[in-house]
Parts: sequence; structure tokens; C-alpha cells
Amino acid sequence: MSDQEPIKIVIPIEEEEPPVRAEQPASGARATAGEATRKVTGLAVTAAQRAAQSDVGRKAAGKVQEVADKGVRYVGTHMADTAEAQAKETIEAVQVRFKQTDWEKEAKVGIASGLHWLSGRLNDLSARIAAQGEKSPPDTD
Repeated sequence: MSDQEPIKIVIPIEEEEPPVRAEQPASGARATAGEATRKVTGLAVTAAQRAAQSDVGRKAAGKVQEVADKGVRYVGTHMADTAEAQAKETIEAVQVRFKQTDWEKEAKVGIASGLHWLSGRLNDLSARIAAQGEKSPPDTD
């Protein structure tokens, strides 16, 4: 270490003031930069307003709208094409299934199950009729 004494800095504790006061004018460089920024911003706003009101601005807005409309139409067309393709695939699958079905066998199975059901109902009916015949007194004619 050197023979010199270290520097001691003492900061008195007082009420802290904000680093920049609104009443105090900014330093020269800051004031110039701030003023230049405000001027550039104002010029940009004015230029944007003029551009929007000019023929070129209207044409640009029209082109932007045209591109947006084309995008919407493309998406709509693409979605419709996709839905149509899916519907065609479904129809083709149903047609293939229809052609592959053995309708003679399906008819035989359907008729057999219907006759089996009918036979069961006729058995129940004949049992009820037989039961009623046993309960009723014999005819005395």
C-alpha cells in the first residue's frame, strides 16, 4: 500500500430531493436533444397525416386493403376446398363400403332374426291362449 491516507467521503443524510425537478431547466445538451426529438416526432406525425390524406396514401391504403381481401379470400377458398375434399373422401368411403357389403347375406340374417322374434311372440301368444282355455269352464251345449 502507499503511504497516503485513504480518502473518506461523508454524505450527510438530509431529505432526498428528486434527481430532476420540473422547475429546473434541463442541461443544454439534454434540452437540445429533447427539443429535436419533439420536432422530429411532430414532423413524423404531420408527414403521416399528409400521406394518409394524399393520393399516394389513399392508393397505399387501397393496396393494403386489396392484399388483405385477397388473403381473406384465399383462406376462405382453402377452407372450402379442404371441406369439399373431406366430403368427397367420406362419400367414396361410403360407396366402397356399400359395394363391399354382401346384401344377400344381410337380407338372410335380417329375415332370420325377424322370424325368430316373430316365433317367440307366437309362442307367448299360444301359451296365453292355452292358459285361458284351461281357466274357462267347458261349453255345455
